[in-house]
Amino acid sequence: MKRRQFIATLASATAATALAKAKAVASPLIGIQVAGHSLLDEGMERCLDTIQATCHANAIFLYSHSYYAAHGRAPELYADHGVPIRDERMRKITRVWLRHHPEAFKNSSLTMPEPTDEYGDRDLFAETVEACKKRGLKFYARILEPDTSKLTGRVANFEPAMSVGLDGKISAQPCRNNPQWMAWWDAIVSDTMKSYPLDGFQWGAERMGPLSSVLWRGAIPFCFCEHCETRAKREGINAARARQGFGELHGFITKLHAGVAVPSDGVFTNVMRLLMKFPEVLAWDYQWRAALEEQGQRVFKLVKAERQSAHVGRHFDHQNTSWDAIFLAQWSYADVAPFADFIKPILYHDILAPRLANQLAELKRGPLAELSLPQSLELFYSLRGYDSKLQPKIDELNVRGMDPEYVGIETRRIVDVVQGRCSVVPGIGVDVPNTALEAPNGGKRPSDQIALRAVIKNAFAAGAGGILISREYDEMRLESLKTIGETLKELGQV
Repeated sequence: MKRRQFIATLASATAATALAKAKAVASPLIGIQVAGHSLLDEGMERCLDTIQATCHANAIFLYSHSYYAAHGRAPELYADHGVPIRDERMRKITRVWLRHHPEAFKNSSLTMPEPTDEYGDRDLFAETVEACKKRGLKFYARILEPDTSKLTGRVANFEPAMSVGLDGKISAQPCRNNPQWMAWWDAIVSDTMKSYPLDGFQWGAERMGPLSSVLWRGAIPFCFCEHCETRAKREGINAARARQGFGELHGFITKLHAGVAVPSDGVFTNVMRLLMKFPEVLAWDYQWRAALEEQGQRVFKLVKAERQSAHVGRHFDHQNTSWDAIFLAQWSYADVAPFADFIKPILYHDILAPRLANQLAELKRGPLAELSLPQSLELFYSLRGYDSKLQPKIDELNVRGMDPEYVGIETRRIVDVVQGRCSVVPGIGVDVPNTALEAPNGGKRPSDQIALRAVIKNAFAAGAGGILISREYDEMRLESLKTIGETLKELGQV
């Protein structure tokens, strides 16, 4: 192809992508996240009837692979939709809801087995495509990149593709610089879009980087596999210095967790001293995020290659949208926008409060040991621009949700940063259980209906291009779904 022809072709492709993105921004996306077993337990037609009659969603977001999903919980954490609630703790539900072509994975050593568990004999994606088409509903696949625990027993030969810790052992997450992992992930994306006429594809990776994992959890630093060391060398990073710096930082945090006395010159000072002494730690951590964003670019291109009109969504979890300042500082949403038709930040107002209580307690054991919990909370509110008079006090985090201003502020922040290059579709938390994992007095916390109305209004007032009703349909009470529908009608969004 001649240079002039190449430039013309590239310009045409760029214009087509820009037009598709502009259309994605123009229409409000009212999506709802649904688990595959919910559609089948309640019955496809009944479930979709309920959704359309209550919240008036115009798009269904269904897991293609529910490796990372809210499954196996007690019946009392689910909502009554007029059909018997089954005890998921007694079930072994499939984690793959579609049919793949084996040849798609020929470039990866990871093996995708045929679904064999409950509902494994159903091609739910094919069924949902037809059901949504009849009803005028859009159908989006959603997937969260699985970690080691989610792959165990479900995908064969995955171990060589996992990250390697400083101790030489397999880490908890995949290595995005590993060719085997890249080939497996890319095959999932491409084959899913090739196999079904989907309206969109939303992906996310609920992960902490190596530095955040050390500071928050005291986890073993990663990834020090041959592929990451090759990347580091290419970027001019001294791998030996990175290893030494991570080792000393991990040792320091481990001692703090063990209750060793705080050094006289302070915990925060010592953490900063190690980062200044070993800037390779920051450089190494940055490459982890750079590899993540390269994955995002590949996802965007793979989806568009199969269906130019399909919308590509990027999911950011609570860790990444709220309290992980390191993650937020490494990359800007402005850098993500060119490779997304919409960004979905998790802005679950109710459940952020107990999650925040846990995170502050973790930091109290480590780098923020010198601050009291109330001081840490006040610092968080100040850094994020929240009104502390409206938001929960430290002793209220487990008994009330965040004030609705939180959703408006965070939505506006991302809208301002992306400057119209993609849409912002916040995830609105609805009746998300406050489980024992997230708070000592965990259990079902029904959404306050007045607050639910307010967060939806705040999201649209801040420039949202729609909302994604989250976390899972099977948790959402009919009262809440009706409140959402009424609010959307009031705002003229449906």
